[in-house]
Amino acid sequence: MTEQKEKSQKKYRYTKQLIRLAIENGYTNKDIAKKAGFSSEGQVSKWRNGKALATERQVQFFINEFGHLLKRKMEHLFYSQTENPYEFIYHKIEGEILLTHTLNYRDSRSKPIGKVGVCKFAILNLGSVFHLLEQKKVGLDDDGSNVDKLLKNKKISNNEQANWYLVKTHKNLSPQELVDTIDSIVNTFCHSENKLARNIRNDALYLKYIIRQFLLKNGYAINDIVDL
Repeated sequence: MTEQKEKSQKKYRYTKQLIRLAIENGYTNKDIAKKAGFSSEGQVSKWRNGKALATERQVQFFINEFGHLLKRKMEHLFYSQTENPYEFIYHKIEGEILLTHTLNYRDSRSKPIGKVGVCKFAILNLGSVFHLLEQKKVGLDDDGSNVDKLLKNKKISNNEQANWYLVKTHKNLSPQELVDTIDSIVNTFCHSENKLARNIRNDALYLKYIIRQFLLKNGYAINDIVDL
């Protein structure tokens, strides 16, 4: 198979994001259909809504036009701890960040009630799969025993992402696997007697609903959603 024929058949996994960029930069569905070689705009609507993927050949004009911008938007840098407090491991991960959810520790003894984010989840989409990233606040001990100190110094850096260490990455999940993984993590918080876990479990519980709501609105079927 020739390289040209491979390109004509290979699906472009960032179709939805690429079409969105084209729309944001003034192209209409009609313009996109014409560049792709279609007389009808119906296929473009499917691309725009994530219902179908274009081939590289069909969207080559827009890859040439916006591919460099899309790459910047789809690549993200995270970092994690090492045993040496002055050295880090840097991780690049590719995908569109769909949503983030922060679990807040609340101190009811103070007036007004003080709170600080201690755990954070980021969900990324890459083509037909999802990545789930677990993060913890920089400076937080593994057992959460020093959380009260964090209340006095909530922000380590002015760069918000620098305030979070990457703890664990769950990659290449199907929609159902994403839900099951989140449920498992949340259930761990709910059944732990750790002081920190007990405090943040309510924020964790909301994530179960939030991810199901998001997937449902984007057309994914989840096993335990009952049709009334």
